[in-house]
Amino acid sequence: MKKLRIFGLILVFALIAAACSSSSEDTTTTAGGEAATTTAAPEATTTTAGGSEETTTTAAAPMEIKTDFGVDLEAGTITVGQTADLTGPFAPLVKPILAGQQLYWSWLNANGGIGGLQVQMETRDTAYQVEQHIAAYDEIRDQVVAISHTTGSPQTLAIADALEEDSMIAVPATWYSGWTDTNIAPAVVHLGAPYCLEAMSLLDWISDEWKAEGNDAPTLAVASIPGDFGLDSMAGALKWAELNGVEVVYDGSGTIIPGQDQKPVADAIVASGADMVFVTTTPSTFGEVFGGALQQGFVNAKWSGAGPTYNPAFIAEGSPIADAIQAMWYGGFYAQPWGGDSAGMALVMQLVEEFAPDMPANDYVGLGVSEAMLVHAALQAAYDSGDLTRAGVYAALRTLDDVDFQGLAPNENYVGTTAEQVQRAITLYRPSVANLQAGGSGSEIVENNFVGPTAESFDFQEACYQF
Repeated sequence: MKKLRIFGLILVFALIAAACSSSSEDTTTTAGGEAATTTAAPEATTTTAGGSEETTTTAAAPMEIKTDFGVDLEAGTITVGQTADLTGPFAPLVKPILAGQQLYWSWLNANGGIGGLQVQMETRDTAYQVEQHIAAYDEIRDQVVAISHTTGSPQTLAIADALEEDSMIAVPATWYSGWTDTNIAPAVVHLGAPYCLEAMSLLDWISDEWKAEGNDAPTLAVASIPGDFGLDSMAGALKWAELNGVEVVYDGSGTIIPGQDQKPVADAIVASGADMVFVTTTPSTFGEVFGGALQQGFVNAKWSGAGPTYNPAFIAEGSPIADAIQAMWYGGFYAQPWGGDSAGMALVMQLVEEFAPDMPANDYVGLGVSEAMLVHAALQAAYDSGDLTRAGVYAALRTLDDVDFQGLAPNENYVGTTAEQVQRAITLYRPSVANLQAGGSGSEIVENNFVGPTAESFDFQEACYQF
């Protein structure tokens, strides 16, 4: 069992020393036939939990490093891949994620890399299309040792068998509950609470807000895009309603079709008179549904939905829905939004200041940093074991039972059963024009690491939605 403290692994590179708890020696690598031989025996640090106290042990790193794909010891590089939506519906969210990854890898490389090896990115645009995603993976699969970002659940499921065949880990920018279901896609590694549990926590929060205002029996309307993104989220919302005895006055699961007229969905939500509206779709189609409801005077409901439904552009200057979305939207996120009070976010701010001082505030930058931190943890563990093959990285990842992101994201576990691995915590936020005008991302944090009572008690044994 291994608790892996990210900052403990990279203290030798640390820009904020207070966040760290252990150290390691700088190392370099040289080519030595099929395996590299280190010029020194570096110390690798792991930290294990021991009751209320922690015990830190150090051991010499191996002298030889096994490699196959994506690691070039002679060139001194480790290549990680990204199959990313850069031109499709989620491009406005994915681009800052990849920017966050690039910040992290640039910083790590500037401070020694992984045993002297420099991490580089190999990115392909998938446009959120399944066939293009498959083609992108096929193009880079023999060039990379891991996939540090893959956009979309149907897209990622389409390459899941190939990932498993290749023993290649992939970090999805999708929070389908199947990624935690150990029977579905073992090579795809979860990072953040799944859509269905996110929905439960958000609705716990919103219903409590209504009860504080004197409405003890708020009603619920739901609507979504088809597929796992929408239907996994809807499964959670509808299960929440069942468990809490809440009346569902409109069930529009799977009725939002991007590119089609969204007026019928907006009309149905308005006609339902719901107190709570939970919508999961692309940001552009959400804007159509929400705007269509506003035009009909539907202004008293509290709205929410899965994280990627919301776009910070909704509250930007000139947005016609800025005031309404600020008043009516209740949001959740899978990492700490921009400017949050944690050592992990302090690192993000440091990376931006050092490498991209003109970068605009965006919550998804930190999400990208957390993706990179997770892959770094797996690569470091693989390096420490002397095996930087794809299978070695895969095996190393599956030894990590408490990956600590120092508050940037909730700690994650990749050991044990589905129920033992599932993430339940999210960050609650409210849209804030004042926060945006003050140089923030527009997300005002309400509570970090929030788990609603329904999400906490839910017996999660398998994916909430099955394809």
